[in-house]
Amino acid sequence: MTLFQILYETLSENGWEFDHDKKNEIFRLEIRGVNADFHCFIIVDEEQESLLCNTHINQKIPFLKRIEICNFINRVNYELANGNFEMDMDDGEIRFRTFLDLENTEPSQEQLMNLIWNGSQSFDTYYPGIVKIVFEEFSAEEAMAICTQEDD
Repeated sequence: MTLFQILYETLSENGWEFDHDKKNEIFRLEIRGVNADFHCFIIVDEEQESLLCNTHINQKIPFLKRIEICNFINRVNYELANGNFEMDMDDGEIRFRTFLDLENTEPSQEQLMNLIWNGSQSFDTYYPGIVKIVFEEFSAEEAMAICTQEDD
C-alpha cells in the first residue's frame, strides 16, 4: 500500500475531515485549537518515502514585528525536540514544520497522528506569545515566559 493510501485510510478511520489532491499527493486539514485555528498541509513523497506536515495560521506577521518574531521562534525552536517554526521574511507567513522519514517502513497510526498533532499543539502552545509580540509590544523573552509558565 502506498503512503498516500495509508494516510488516507488513517485519516478516514479516525473521522478526520480533509481534502486531498491525489495527483500532487497533498492532504489539507483544518484543526481547531484552544488559541487559534490551524491549516495543515501534509505532503506525501512516495519516492523519498516521507511525509512533511506544514501547519499554518491565517495571520501574517507585520513587517515591523518580523525580527522580534524571529527572535521568539528561535528561542522556541531551541527548546523543541521535534519540529520547528519557520517564517517567510518576505510576506510574514509563519508555519510549523514536522517531518516523518519512513524509509523501508510503513507508518503506524500513532506516528501519523503525532505528525499532525505535533504542529497543532506546538502552535497552540506558542501562539499566545506571537499575539503578545504583535499586538502588545512584548519582547521575545517576555512572550516566551508567558508561553512556558506553569499553571498554578
